[in-house]
Amino acid sequence: MAGQRHGGFDQAELPEAHRIRWWLAAVTAGLVAAGFAIVPYLPFFQELTFIRDPKVASVITWTVLQTSVVVISAVLTLYFTGKARLEAAAFRANQIDIRLFADERPDASHDREIDSAVELTAAFKRILNDSRLYTPTSVPGVGGSYDFIQIVENAGESADGWWKAATKLIRLAQPPAAFTVTGTVRPGNTSGRYQLILELVRCPRFAASPLVIEDESWPRVLHRAANAVAALVIPRSAYVRTNIHWAAWRDAKIPYELFDAYQRANHFITYRRYDEALAEYYRALSLDPSNVYIRLEIAALQEQLDLHLDALATYDDVITLCSRGKPKLARWWIGEDFARQPRHAGRSRDVALLIARYRHALVLGHGDSVAGSWWVRRTTAGVPGDARALRRAELRAALELRFRRYVELDVRTRPYAIPREKRLELHRRVMRVSVPELVVQDATLEQLAEYNQRAAEMRSYFCALSQYEIERLVADYRNFGRRWRRSWEQLTNRALDLSLVWAVLRRAMADVEPMSGAVPEPRPAYPGSRVKLADVCPDRRWPPDPQALDDTVEAAGPRKSWEECYNAASVYAVAMLEVGPRGERDLRDRARNPRLTGETRDEVARRAVRELYHAATISHSGRLPERRSWVMGEDPDLAALRGHELFRVFEMVTFSPDRAAPLRPQRAHVWEQVSYVRQLVCEIASCRAHFWRLRALDPAPVQDGRVLDRWRSTDRDAWRRLADLATGKQDWYTRYQAISAFREWSTDCGYPGAISGFPLYNEERLHAQLRGAAGAKGRTGMDANIVVREYVRLCDLRLDQLVADIAEVEQTQDDFAARADLWDALCSWFDDDIADGSSSDERRERFRKLVKP
Repeated sequence: MAGQRHGGFDQAELPEAHRIRWWLAAVTAGLVAAGFAIVPYLPFFQELTFIRDPKVASVITWTVLQTSVVVISAVLTLYFTGKARLEAAAFRANQIDIRLFADERPDASHDREIDSAVELTAAFKRILNDSRLYTPTSVPGVGGSYDFIQIVENAGESADGWWKAATKLIRLAQPPAAFTVTGTVRPGNTSGRYQLILELVRCPRFAASPLVIEDESWPRVLHRAANAVAALVIPRSAYVRTNIHWAAWRDAKIPYELFDAYQRANHFITYRRYDEALAEYYRALSLDPSNVYIRLEIAALQEQLDLHLDALATYDDVITLCSRGKPKLARWWIGEDFARQPRHAGRSRDVALLIARYRHALVLGHGDSVAGSWWVRRTTAGVPGDARALRRAELRAALELRFRRYVELDVRTRPYAIPREKRLELHRRVMRVSVPELVVQDATLEQLAEYNQRAAEMRSYFCALSQYEIERLVADYRNFGRRWRRSWEQLTNRALDLSLVWAVLRRAMADVEPMSGAVPEPRPAYPGSRVKLADVCPDRRWPPDPQALDDTVEAAGPRKSWEECYNAASVYAVAMLEVGPRGERDLRDRARNPRLTGETRDEVARRAVRELYHAATISHSGRLPERRSWVMGEDPDLAALRGHELFRVFEMVTFSPDRAAPLRPQRAHVWEQVSYVRQLVCEIASCRAHFWRLRALDPAPVQDGRVLDRWRSTDRDAWRRLADLATGKQDWYTRYQAISAFREWSTDCGYPGAISGFPLYNEERLHAQLRGAAGAKGRTGMDANIVVREYVRLCDLRLDQLVADIAEVEQTQDDFAARADLWDALCSWFDDDIADGSSSDERRERFRKLVKP
């Protein structure tokens, strides 16, 4: 067993299910009963001497023996069958009987009136019944999930007479519930806390240790309790054999906080609360550091948040962990010293290794995004040295060290082979660690030109590495054997072939000569590759030829899975992008920026949308909502396609939104991020205003000076959090710290508001917010791409202004109403949904008058 084999694990509290042992016992007893009941009457048995000439004593003895054995064997057969069914139910672990919670709260308790034991039991059943297990996916977003627990009721127990007997006979044919949960509701150990004591019993008489769950609200208590029950059940069940996320915990005790963190992370992703989801994933990882599947989900979420350097490092970590014990891969990836590592965890990590290598190569293929995070050209927002800038500096140093592995290999980053000294020189020039982040407004033209050139060179370098990794992945996984059979659900050979076409196309776009538009002939980046590369630019000019694109995609064969169709759509969509960073214009001097236009562009868009329709048709309807966020707004490959009319029709047909689908601008995901930060500032300001308004309405004066000092300290902390949030708006952990502080403050003062997740793009809301920021004098009727750029610029400028204004806030005033007005003014300043015709500058002036009256 996994837990015993690795050693050092606490064994699972519940006993192992011995279903096969009891089924063999039932079959054996049944055969014995059948043998003694039938065999004596067969012809061959009648020919035996003691049967033909029986004595009286022998007849009596045989009759008693036969009858006794048949009866005893029949009874044992029924008993063993019942035990086998019970053990099988414990192994499946999909049915749990939950009894009504006992209530030990005082009769006069107000909490008892609001949340009765019956209501808490029903809520617990619903939460436990909604517990999900997730499968890994090769596309960012929530993977496939399925329920694994069903709540069963003890129907018929209260019946009387013949009906009670009939219901019990009917229930004998149903699968038994092997687990029973009883609970006791109690007040918490301190005021304002709630406690639930649970006991899980595995029938007939095995009980786990009681669970004592205490927290600040009943919903949180019930969620933690449900996840704790699931964590007790999973290690001995069939799920650890089929769900590779938890395969390493087979027969071992799963910390219930680990399962709770994992479930909460996926819950937050569903509601687009990505910062909180990342925090929960990292909490789960702190309890299970070797779980590579949690790391994969962290990396996928980092991709969705445009944290490309972070995602690259996380995928690199997963490959490092999974390559140990695989000599050939380990020598390349982490060096000779790790080639002879034990292989005990290799089987359960095969799928993780495949997905990590695949996504690592795709992130490298988005070399323009990675280069933009390396050679940073800042706007007016933030200051150099903020939390995100420090994190980028750490990642640059780490990735430069890790990417030295490519220096020792003959990676064809140029059309010709270059010696190691030249490769090392290229590596050091492109992946320079000490890179000051350039402020565009303060930079000279020479500095801007240098950064643009370095970013373009890094993009070309990373796209070559992407092609190298995909070619090597195709060579390694060309023939899937039995050990990779589970990987077919994630990635197929045809999907890898189309990914290679995508990588070649991305590399050609990165290598476009700015002035002439010429592209080099495609060449293998991996010297050992035997794959013939597709040439989608036969005239050696960008953009690609639509017919060559179509022939290349069709040559891969019929598409039969979501990944295959989606990769084909990505190939077409990339051809529609402009050659500059993030699919926009090339900013280098005298760049021609060739691109598809007119009917040719419409034809390529039609083929891309055709593949998306095929992908949606092949995919189960329940999986489409999980992929919607990535397809509609986050995948950079589809940036240009989203602005085409055919894509809008695809969204309306496939997802049937409640209103007409908009033509999405290329930077719609950036609008979602800045709107999220703006909403966060508004909610924090509104919460603090609510706090001081309550204090101002309280007629009783504050007698204890320590209470007033604590309130002042909390206010100072709130202003500091907002300043950190304004300077580090791109850092997810800074945002999460602000959210955690908001939760504490809102609980303290009973504020009814809540932090919502990243907003979905809405064209009407975008234009309304620009009017709210720019005021009545703002321009209207502009293209959505221009509106997004203008609104993002205004939001960045406003955050810079907030940092400067916070430095001038006086913390000594004791007028509670004045403090509430100040926070209300800040909330109004950042509320772009306001419809009073004022601009953000006008609302800022109101705020500044209160800062310095």
